[in-house]
Amino acid sequence: MVKKIKAVLLPIMTTALLLSACTSESVHEAPKDATAENTAARAKLTYTDFAGKKIGAVTGGVYDEVAKNSLNAEPVYYSEISAGIEDVRKGRIDGYGYDLSAVRVIIGMEGNEDLDYVEVPAEFFTAPMGAISANPDIVKKFNAFLDAAEADGSLREMQERWVRNVPDLDSPMPDIILDGKNGVLKVATNPAALPFSYIGAGATPKGYSVELALRFAAREGMNIEFALLDFGGLIPSVISGKTDFAIANISITEERKKSVLFTDSTYDDQMGIIVLKPGGGGAAEKTGGGFIAWMQTGIERNLITDGRWKMVANGLGVTMIIALAAQVFGTVFGCFICFLLMRKNKFVKWIGSLYCGLIHGTPVVVLLMITYYIIFGSADISNVIVAIAAFTIVMGAGIAQNLKGAIDTVDPVEIEAARSIGFSAFRAFKTVTLPQAVRRVLPAYTNGFVELVKATAIVGYIAIQDLTRAGDIIRSRTYDAYFPLLFVAAVYLIVTSICVLLFKSAVKKWSVSAMQ
Repeated sequence: MVKKIKAVLLPIMTTALLLSACTSESVHEAPKDATAENTAARAKLTYTDFAGKKIGAVTGGVYDEVAKNSLNAEPVYYSEISAGIEDVRKGRIDGYGYDLSAVRVIIGMEGNEDLDYVEVPAEFFTAPMGAISANPDIVKKFNAFLDAAEADGSLREMQERWVRNVPDLDSPMPDIILDGKNGVLKVATNPAALPFSYIGAGATPKGYSVELALRFAAREGMNIEFALLDFGGLIPSVISGKTDFAIANISITEERKKSVLFTDSTYDDQMGIIVLKPGGGGAAEKTGGGFIAWMQTGIERNLITDGRWKMVANGLGVTMIIALAAQVFGTVFGCFICFLLMRKNKFVKWIGSLYCGLIHGTPVVVLLMITYYIIFGSADISNVIVAIAAFTIVMGAGIAQNLKGAIDTVDPVEIEAARSIGFSAFRAFKTVTLPQAVRRVLPAYTNGFVELVKATAIVGYIAIQDLTRAGDIIRSRTYDAYFPLLFVAAVYLIVTSICVLLFKSAVKKWSVSAMQ
């Protein structure tokens, strides 16, 4: 079924994008000045020039404290670096603080010719990075691995290849054999942490930290399973026991040591501040040929390169699996809650009302996190199943209240008439009440499913690569601020439109059959 959906939707998605992206044409202009002479601005601008200015930083990182306490700047928080860079271009912030090794990679990428960087000297600020775990044994073994890698020179070789110099992001990873005789090592990493961890060809994790994790797993005779999380989700995943350890570009701080165990430093990095070149104009994704050229470049960079369209297709399949399964189970669960709400027993009815009130009063993302970290915190089950369970809980409350409201609208006179001619209470409900209630609740049921499909966009918080997450991963690699967003929006629009048409067709057939 998923394959059929992909086959039908993929040709349509590109066409829809052509229509939806037209409004962005005016944004993509040719660079006003992207010549080498602008690099002289870096020599004039220093890290001391940001006092009183706004510097972006990733949520949960260390550079917000550096901006506030050392540079006397105002930190502005972002969940992803691509959004921060776009605000640098728009002039909303004056710079974006990040790992210097990553900054060098970012400004050298295609489409970032309007960017430059300011280096914060190592003697002023240095951030040692390490892996984290809640298991002392893993930390001890990883430190032993680092000592051995430093002794044989392999650690220095990896650093030279990945972080001390600007790496070739498309170069293949070393062939590291994992035999898995001692089990599976669950590793959390951030797919948007160039060049420490990112997604390469074939949607596989790559980077310095990823290679360290793979070599460590090989040394321990284990297979490896990566969980791709936002930076802010790395520490919670370790504390909750969902992963064995986390590694990306995690700076070692005294405050963090109070919550988790750190390994020895894997690399000591400096801070770089991404800024806009003079004359950069603040425009993003610059191309010189207008909308058509922008479209061609966007499709090539975001979909064709490294087969990234496969991530979108797979993400769409995951989104639909979660939505369809949650709708089915949510319908069954909602009918049960509706049964409670219809009881004459006040306590039973109160239980149903309390449940619906709690669900509707709590944000869906919070319910998802509670389901993942608390309800299924110690359970070794698929994250997709956890997401289905969370959305089943949410959908159950909505369907229950909608169904009860529809049942209440049925005229009691019709029910009494059925009883008067000898129908039992159950038969009267089945013959008179239920058909009318179902017909009246179907429009709300349709809207509920559409909202469910869109609500699944948050499952990336628990390391599920759905449609939205696929777009985010592509953005983290290309730093294209517009194309992935517009493309994902177009896909959602097409999917929800098809769902509405299918549900409307079902409503018409139900209405016709009910009249016969």
